[in-house]
Amino acid sequence: MKSSYFNCLIAASLLCLSACSSMPTSGPSRNGITGSASNNQNATPEINIVDLDNQTAQALYQKQKQQYFSELENRNGYHNIINSGDILDITVWEAAPAVLFGNVIGENGSGTPQLSRLPEQTVSTGGTVSIPFLGLLRVAGKTPEAVQNELNRRLSRMANKPQTIVRIIQNHSANVTVIRQGKAVRMPLTSNGERVLDAVAAVGGINERIQDTTVQLTRGKNVKSLSFEYLIKHPNQNITLQAGDVLTMMHNPYSFTALGAVGNNKEIYFSASGISLAEALARTGGLLDNRSDARGVFVFRYQPFEELPESIRPYWHDKGYDYGMEVPTVYRVDLTDPEAMFRLQRFPMRNKDMVYVANAPLSEFQKFLRLIYSVTAPITSTINSINDLRN
Repeated sequence: MKSSYFNCLIAASLLCLSACSSMPTSGPSRNGITGSASNNQNATPEINIVDLDNQTAQALYQKQKQQYFSELENRNGYHNIINSGDILDITVWEAAPAVLFGNVIGENGSGTPQLSRLPEQTVSTGGTVSIPFLGLLRVAGKTPEAVQNELNRRLSRMANKPQTIVRIIQNHSANVTVIRQGKAVRMPLTSNGERVLDAVAAVGGINERIQDTTVQLTRGKNVKSLSFEYLIKHPNQNITLQAGDVLTMMHNPYSFTALGAVGNNKEIYFSASGISLAEALARTGGLLDNRSDARGVFVFRYQPFEELPESIRPYWHDKGYDYGMEVPTVYRVDLTDPEAMFRLQRFPMRNKDMVYVANAPLSEFQKFLRLIYSVTAPITSTINSINDLRN
């Protein structure tokens, strides 16, 4: 009977060993992730696995700093230059006797000084306005003072000591487009030097939580995004706007997903100002001591092709990726290395990242032991019962 018992135990053990690979788990193992790129050459898509060393962490941190508005040129974007679409106010003063613009002659035959205000002039697409007695006058690309001097010079041949005043009363050529959900305005620039927060005020501010609001500034080919919370806390980011800038305010709460051997498997929200990987792990409740593999902490992310290091772009280009596409990327962290604690503080989380902590091999072995016990315990109980009856 004892021989039968051991035979049953061995059979149950072999059965559990054969099923070990199919035991329930919360996700892939550390080796399963790191081996996916090399073992599955024909897999689509292939995974770009990056070890989070000091150089990589610092590069990602500097990349985040490049989003600061202060990286752009900070100078007055309005130069008081007349251009097509602007509306001008032109006034001409002629000394007595006013022979060109005057129409009153005194008893002694002399006229009085005359102040004449011309109709408002819109600068044409050709950059000209129409002036009485002079015809078309090119004003585009000139300051009001330069136009005044030219008018005085040309009118002096016909008028008596003319003096002119030229003002831009409506600036339609140097403005900023400000976009907010449900509202958009074109804000003309002035010599006061309007800044980013002036544009925010122009559309009535924001209605959502400042922690969830991102401000995007587009200037030419440069696009910078900054949290509104960071903007109001750091005055050096409130830079002067320039003609053609587009300022967009977006309400989009950021989040990441936590999976695996962590305290909480769920979607976790964070403010637009961003958090580090260290803060993200803390919000998950940290790694589970009895399950987690400290060498198997991963961040899954779709990395834009243009953000890849230039040295590896040709490789991924051969795989079919190009500018405007995203490469599946996994950042791997080994928390058994003390220096990794500093790297966690420099790794910026992005919206829709996924943090995954693999189970330790010992944890899988413990599952195996529990499975063996659950199978063999009923067999042992049955054999003991039979022996009791026979005795």
